Amino acid sequence: MTRLTTILGYLGLIPFLLPLAVMVNGFVFGNGLQGVSVFGFYGPYVFISYSAVILSFLTGTLWSRARLTDDNTMARAGVVASNLLALAVWASLLLIYVAPLLTVFAVCLLLAGYLALLYLERFLQAQADKNYWKMRIQLTAIVCAAHLILVAMMVMEL
Repeated sequence: MTRLTTILGYLGLIPFLLPLAVMVNGFVFGNGLQGVSVFGFYGPYVFISYSAVILSFLTGTLWSRARLTDDNTMARAGVVASNLLALAVWASLLLIYVAPLLTVFAVCLLLAGYLALLYLERFLQAQADKNYWKMRIQLTAIVCAAHLILVAMMVMEL
């Protein structure tokens, strides 16, 4: 794992945490999430869209890892899982247009996607560098915590 990979991984948290901080501030001190604007957009939508982009990117890396394994059964499982996760991400983007409750479900779907991806990546690449896994677990934990905080705020506003 390169230093650049580590730096970019942690910098990738900023677009999760900055909108979340704005939303928490609006939720606690303002008029709730409905009054929060991030770059002129409804706060949770900014969070969801970035989450969907990152999870889609990571899902593509799973496809690549699956192709590199020598075990055909594992390779097939990895490619199928990669496609299923990509479809779940797409569904999460569609759900936000249906109803507020489904927007909450979209955030939960993305959260589940990050956890599933971590598990699948570990399954396909058990021999990876310890520093890489330390970083992946830390990043996934922070991203999942951010999703849980957003879900909690959204549920309280239903």
